[in-house]
Amino acid sequence: MLKRILAGVFIGASILAISSFSYATDTNEKGIIDKTKVEQAIMEQTKTEETKAESKIESTVEEEIDISKYRIIRPEKSAYTIEEKVDFVNGIAPVDTTVTIEIYGTTDLTRKNFNLLKLPSEDDYIEVYTDDILVGNSGTFSKQLELVTGINKIIINFNRDEVPSIEIIIFVNPSNSTTSREVKRPEKLLEMIIQN
Repeated sequence: MLKRILAGVFIGASILAISSFSYATDTNEKGIIDKTKVEQAIMEQTKTEETKAESKIESTVEEEIDISKYRIIRPEKSAYTIEEKVDFVNGIAPVDTTVTIEIYGTTDLTRKNFNLLKLPSEDDYIEVYTDDILVGNSGTFSKQLELVTGINKIIINFNRDEVPSIEIIIFVNPSNSTTSREVKRPEKLLEMIIQN
């Protein structure tokens, strides 16, 4: 009995899976298909699909305008000083957004004594490099920055007209590092210690 029920269910499911659907069209009294009615039905269906596509595009545009989805998490400050030539930038953006990071640097060869209070003019900056990052499925991006000694200007562009670019100034000052403050003993003193 159970085998008959299972066989019936299997046959019924296979008939449903294999069968195709057909649609009826209007015919006149002689059984001939009226072409104008078919053309009208196709036009109506096309218009419906176009309005659906337009509404999808409008909703997509509304989503892209939401500026709160485009943020820089690290660094938290727009201008700061570091001692090492390496720093990181982390942020969030919608999936598949291309983020462009441009790094410009200047060293104080002119002895104008640049610092965070006295920044160089736009002409003093030299482009170090530009990198495009594609935001992954997690909605985040991260980039290790190789900086130059002196003032570095980082411009982060989300490549959307509605979202403003973010500018960060980083002053790399290695003279403040603890490794450069190490006391160097003269070689003669070391030789004296070693001999005793």
